[in-house]
Amino acid sequence: MQRIEIIYELGALEPLQVWNEIANILSSIDDSHSLTIYGKNVKPSKMSEEIKKLKGKAFNIISETFEFHMVTVTNYEQILVQIESKKSVDDWWRIWIKKFIKLRGFVQAWIVDTDFNYWQNVSDPIEYKSRGKSCKGLLMKSNGLPPPLEQLEIDISKNAGLRKLCVGYVEAIGAKMWLSERFLERIGKSIEYISNESGAKITYLQGDIYMLSQPFNSFVDDRSIVEQRKLRKALYG
Repeated sequence: MQRIEIIYELGALEPLQVWNEIANILSSIDDSHSLTIYGKNVKPSKMSEEIKKLKGKAFNIISETFEFHMVTVTNYEQILVQIESKKSVDDWWRIWIKKFIKLRGFVQAWIVDTDFNYWQNVSDPIEYKSRGKSCKGLLMKSNGLPPPLEQLEIDISKNAGLRKLCVGYVEAIGAKMWLSERFLERIGKSIEYISNESGAKITYLQGDIYMLSQPFNSFVDDRSIVEQRKLRKALYG
């Protein structure tokens, strides 16, 4: 399955604003009949009331086809919105991206394969064992704790798909990415440099936003590792 990850500036959006945008799209595609928020069944007409009751600026809402997650990451001065499709449908993300990159405070967005992204960012060997996966051949390192707490963990620092929080943005890559001018300022790179170094296709969109495209729907395994490494280096190297 795939997920859109979207970053906004801290304070740019409120949960109710985000939900209203989601609700409009769900209504347009006839997917607003069955909704839950944090596991509680809620009628579409009552969802706004439920969101107003929330103490934090976050929510987890599930429809028949999608899962929506919003969280405010104050320490890193950003808001994260995730939209995950529960069905494998080509270009499902287009209707969501078209709207959400236009919202106030947009920084960046990218698409991930949920399974590949997960394993690119797991460092605990216990997680591998619990899922019946082997750690054989993976780079290991100390967790840095003093004895007797010291243990070996998987070294994910060199993974092309590593997801790293930074102040105001996230170091992450996707075969499809949307980058704002404020994102480019924060990483200190020009869109021309990124295009030349990564080999990706760049399309200029309105509002000083660029779409970066690789010849894949998403990165799903190491068969595209050359493209992944080039892109990561171009963006964050």
